[in-house]
Amino acid sequence: MNGLKKHKIKKLIYGLIGLVIIPIYSYIFSLNGPKGDLILVTFSQIGSRYGAIENLIIWGILSSFYYFSLIDYLMYLSDTEIPALKVTLAFSCLSLLITVFLPFAPTMFPFASETHNTFAYITGVAIVLTLFLYNFSFWKRDRDLFYKSFFLLIAVLLVLIIVLITAGVSSLFQIVLSSTLCLYMFLELVFLEKSKKIDIFRKLREEKEEVDDWF
Repeated sequence: MNGLKKHKIKKLIYGLIGLVIIPIYSYIFSLNGPKGDLILVTFSQIGSRYGAIENLIIWGILSSFYYFSLIDYLMYLSDTEIPALKVTLAFSCLSLLITVFLPFAPTMFPFASETHNTFAYITGVAIVLTLFLYNFSFWKRDRDLFYKSFFLLIAVLLVLIIVLITAGVSSLFQIVLSSTLCLYMFLELVFLEKSKKIDIFRKLREEKEEVDDWF
C-alpha cells in the first residue's frame, strides 16, 4: 500500500475517532452521573463516585492515544523537528494517563485525589503549550497556515472559556473540551493538506518510492 492510500485511511480513522467516537463516548460516559446531569459533576467524580472508573480510564486512554497519535502524525507530515514540542507532547499525554488512573476520592485517598487534580491542571496547560508550539513552527514556513491554525486555536480557547464560566468545571465542559480539541486537531490535518508551501503529498509519494527502492 502506498503512502497516499495509507494517508487516506489514516485520515478516515482520525475523523471517525475524533469527530464521532470520542464526542459520543464522552456524552454517554457523562450520563453515568446523577440523573445524567452534565453540570453537577465532573468526569473524575463520575468515575470515582458512580462506579464508572473503567469508563473513565477508557476515555483517558482513547483521548490520549488520539491526541498523541494525530499530533505526532502532523509533525511527521510537516517535517516539524522541535525537541521542546516532542517533550511537551509526550509529557501532556503521560500526564493525562496519570490523571485518569489516579482515583478521585478525597475522603478515602486524599493524597491521590490532590495529585489527580494537580495533574489535571498540568495536562491542560501542557496540551495548550504543545498546540501553540506546533502552530508557531509554521511562522517562517507557511504564514497563511500559521494564521489559520493560530486563530482557530484562539477561537477554540474562547469557546472553552465561555463554557467554563457558564458551566464551571463540569461534565459539560469536559465534553466540549474533548470534542473541540479533537475537531481542532483534525482541522489541522485538513489545513496541512491544503498548504501551498508544505507539500505533504510529495512527502507521501517519496515515502512510496523509498519503500519501492528498499524492495
